[in-house]
Amino acid sequence: MAASAEGTRLLDRWGPAQHPILWISGVHVILALLLFDPKPFLGGDNYWYMLLGESLRSGEGLRDLWLPDMPAHTRYGPVYPGLLAVFGIAGSSIILFKLLSLAFTTGIAALVFLVAEKRTGDRQLALFAGLLAASAPIIVEYAHWILSEPAFTFFLMVAVYSFTRDPKGEDARLFAIGTAAVILASLTRSAGYPLILAVAITLAARQSWKRLAIYGAAVVVVLGAWWLRNKTQVSGDLAYTQWMLFRDPYNPELGTVTFSELIGRLFYNMKLYTITVLPRSLGGRDLSAEIAGTIGIVSGALIVIGALVRIKKLEIIELLFVFYMGLILLWPESWTDQRLLLPLLPVAIVLLMEGLRWSIKKWAGKGAAWIPNAYFALAVVIVGIAAFANVRIMARELNCSRQYWRGNHYACYPPNVVDFMETAVWTGQNTEPDVVVINRKPQIFYWYARRRGDNYPYTQDTDSVMRFFDSVDAKYVIIDRWSSTATRFLIPALQANANKFRIVHMEGDPPTAVAAYLPGGSP
Repeated sequence: MAASAEGTRLLDRWGPAQHPILWISGVHVILALLLFDPKPFLGGDNYWYMLLGESLRSGEGLRDLWLPDMPAHTRYGPVYPGLLAVFGIAGSSIILFKLLSLAFTTGIAALVFLVAEKRTGDRQLALFAGLLAASAPIIVEYAHWILSEPAFTFFLMVAVYSFTRDPKGEDARLFAIGTAAVILASLTRSAGYPLILAVAITLAARQSWKRLAIYGAAVVVVLGAWWLRNKTQVSGDLAYTQWMLFRDPYNPELGTVTFSELIGRLFYNMKLYTITVLPRSLGGRDLSAEIAGTIGIVSGALIVIGALVRIKKLEIIELLFVFYMGLILLWPESWTDQRLLLPLLPVAIVLLMEGLRWSIKKWAGKGAAWIPNAYFALAVVIVGIAAFANVRIMARELNCSRQYWRGNHYACYPPNVVDFMETAVWTGQNTEPDVVVINRKPQIFYWYARRRGDNYPYTQDTDSVMRFFDSVDAKYVIIDRWSSTATRFLIPALQANANKFRIVHMEGDPPTAVAAYLPGGSP
C-alpha cells in the first residue's frame, strides 16, 4: 500500500534529526541504559555463549570447554558465539557483550517501524508500532542480556523487512540481504526454521521460481554444511527435538509425550501465552493475574485479527506468525516463557497495531471523523502501558547498578547464587587445575573456577548417579542451594554413599558445600 499524500508531505518536511527511527531508537536506548544490569544473566546460557566465543577465539573450534572431555558443541548455532569471539578480541568484557545486545534490540525497534510503514503506508501507525517495540519491557530487558535472542530477532526482522519490501525477490540487493538474514538467523537459533518456510512459501505464492531456487540452494548448502558438521561430531548434548518431546526436561525419567499429551500441551501453552506471557512481555512481569489476563485477551485478539485480515495473501509476516507460534506452543510447559516469545514479539506488535486500526474502522464504519483520534488515543494507551512498566522497576534497577559500580559485583543476586559463585572462586583457588567438579551450573562454575565439570543426572536412581561420577572421574561435587534438583537427585545419592564423600569447604548459611569424592570410601 502506498503512503498517503499527507504522509509523504510530512516525510518531506522532516530533517535527518527528526526522522522517527531516531526518536524510536533514542527512546529504546534511554530506557535500556536506565534499566541496564551490568551483571550476567543467571540462566547459564549466557556463560555458555561466552565460553563458546572463548573457544572459537582460542582456536579450539566450537567446543564446550567446561565439559570434562571438551566435546564439539552442536546445540547452538555458530553465529552468535562467532560475534562474541570477534568482540572478545578487544577483551572478554561482559559490558561490551551487553552493548552488542543493545545494538541488536535498537535495530529491532527501528525495523518494526520500517515493516509497519511499508505494510500499511500509515506513518502514524508505524511510529506507534516502533515506540511499542522500543519500550516493550521484555525487549528492553534483553538489551542487557548476553543471549542469542536479540541477534536472532534482529536477523529475523531484517529478513521480514526485505521480503515485505520485495516479496517477489525482484530487487537483487534486497533478495540477497533477506536470504543472508534467513541463513544467519537459522545459524543463530534452530527456531529459524519457521522463517525459512515462511520465505519459501512467500516466493512460491508469487511464482518467483528462479528466486525460490536460488534461495533454496543457498539455504540447503549453508545449513546442510552445518548439519553435516554436527552429524560427524561427538556431541555432549541432545538435539532440541529430543528435549522438546520430554514430558519434563528437568525430569527425563518421566519419558516422552504421547500424541494426545502433545495436543494438550499445545492448548495449555496457548492459554499461558495469551493470559500471562504476552501481557507481561508488553506490560511488565509484575502485572497482577487479572490485569495480565485482560491485557492478554485484548492484545491477543487484536494480533489474531491483524494476522487474519491479510492471511490469504500469504505474506511473510502472517506466515511467520503462524509457523513460529505453532512451534513454541509444542515446547514443554516448563519452558513456556517470555524468552521463547521474544523473537515473535516484533511481528506481533505490527499485527497488533494493524488489528487495532482495522477493528476501529470496522466497528465505527468508514468515514467516521473521530476514527483517527480514537486510534491515536488507544495507541498512546498501549505504548504508555509498556513505558510505565519500565518506570515501575527503574528505581530498583538503578539501585542494583549503583551497588555494582561501587564494587559489589554480586549486587541484588540471591544469597544462594552468591554462595555458589563464591564457592566456585574458592574451588578455583584451592584445587588442582585438571580436577572434574560435579555441580548444578557447570558453565557458570567454569567461568568463575576454571574447573571443568558437568551437572549431575536428573534421576532418583542413586546407583546411576554414582556411576556417572565414576564415568567422568569426578574429584569434587558441589552441594548447592541453586534449585530443588539437588534435594531431589543429588543429596539422596550422597546420603546413600556417605562414606565416599568428605566436606572440604562450606560457604554461606545455610551453606553451599564442596565435597571431595573418594570412590574407595573414607580411609
